[in-house]
Amino acid sequence: MSAAKRWITAGLLACAVGLWTGQAIAQAPAPIGYWTTADNGERLLIDQDTSCSFVAVGGTQVAGNCVWNSTSRGGVLTLYYQTVMGLAPIYWNVLWVNTTTITVNGDTFFRRQ
Repeated sequence: MSAAKRWITAGLLACAVGLWTGQAIAQAPAPIGYWTTADNGERLLIDQDTSCSFVAVGGTQVAGNCVWNSTSRGGVLTLYYQTVMGLAPIYWNVLWVNTTTITVNGDTFFRRQ
């Protein structure tokens, strides 16, 4: 087998292994910005410096630091906030719909800034 064929075969094998092991080829960016639901009932603010806050319907608010674990179409956003017992996490499944829309645990949010 020629050297060129060996390189092509090795490259195809590496791609196949990546697909077989479930490794994502492209990773989704963090949803940095100010996001609200259509009725502005829920608000999510994610800063580049990892600080973030969430205001739920009814005014319940949490704030702290966020960690982004990306996938190919979105990721898991984890907000760590301070409680009497120490840090507590909130996990959200985030999917990008387009550049101005995401879903957070199934709720649609729109970029406001």
